[in-house]
Amino acid sequence: MITGAYKEFEERVGAIERGRGAKGDRVRAEILKRNLPFSISETEEACQGISRDMVRVVLRAMKAEGLITPTGKGRAAKWEQTGPMP
Repeated sequence: MITGAYKEFEERVGAIERGRGAKGDRVRAEILKRNLPFSISETEEACQGISRDMVRVVLRAMKAEGLITPTGKGRAAKWEQTGPMP
């Protein structure tokens, strides 16, 4: 009976996939869809529930990949794309 109810629930809602890297993927997707220079705060606001530290980790990784670059330092720093995104 419980299995039947669970299957019905799964059909109605759909399978929810969350695993390691889900937050990082959300931040990365948000950054990739932006064309204008953006700040950490703007990204943090767009990705509710994700810490500033996680946003910074993703920014550092994308910078190392050569996808984005900072324009400035400190609080007023903005980030921008360095070229066409994948």
